[in-house]
Amino acid sequence: MQYLSQGFSLFLNLFFLLTPFFVLGVFITITEGAEMHLKRKLAFRIALGASAVTLCIFWGGGFIMKLFGITVDAFRAGSGVLLLLTAVSLVLDKAQQKRETATDKLLDLAVVPMAVPITAGPATLGTLMVWGTSTTDVEMKLVTAIAIVLACFSIGGMLAISDKINNLLGHANITILSKITGLILSAIALQMIVVGAKNIWLQ
Repeated sequence: MQYLSQGFSLFLNLFFLLTPFFVLGVFITITEGAEMHLKRKLAFRIALGASAVTLCIFWGGGFIMKLFGITVDAFRAGSGVLLLLTAVSLVLDKAQQKRETATDKLLDLAVVPMAVPITAGPATLGTLMVWGTSTTDVEMKLVTAIAIVLACFSIGGMLAISDKINNLLGHANITILSKITGLILSAIALQMIVVGAKNIWLQ
């Protein structure tokens, strides 16, 4: 029961870390005019690509940090800064959205840039690297890995029904939800910065 509760909490955190409404806005923009089956195939590939990249960072982040001699707290604080910048860009609506008009090339956008860095950006990957190195319990690591996959495919499912969401909410409301996501991300980012800086200072 404890792992289930923690897993659900991790899932919610990851879902917002992946900036779902920003991703949705970009997806709607680049797939405008595309056929439904193509949109769904692209959504699945984005979810698969984001899952693969985030899991690799989560499990192999410790090796990368040892290779470059980076401490967990330094990376936590640095990732928090990047996450804060992402949150600010969402709130201020300064994130750039690129549109690909050739529908036959849409699937080429699945991994880059849609999965990385639009869905799983540097801040998200940095956060997962910190989680991976600070989590020593094997069972908790498995729970976190499951939460990562579920969060990525929840984004994919949302993208697969993007037309219905767009018709239901409207583009203006999706923009508002993106800003709310930015506010939540800013709180997570500030907590990471404070904890990382505090631990570095007390060393």
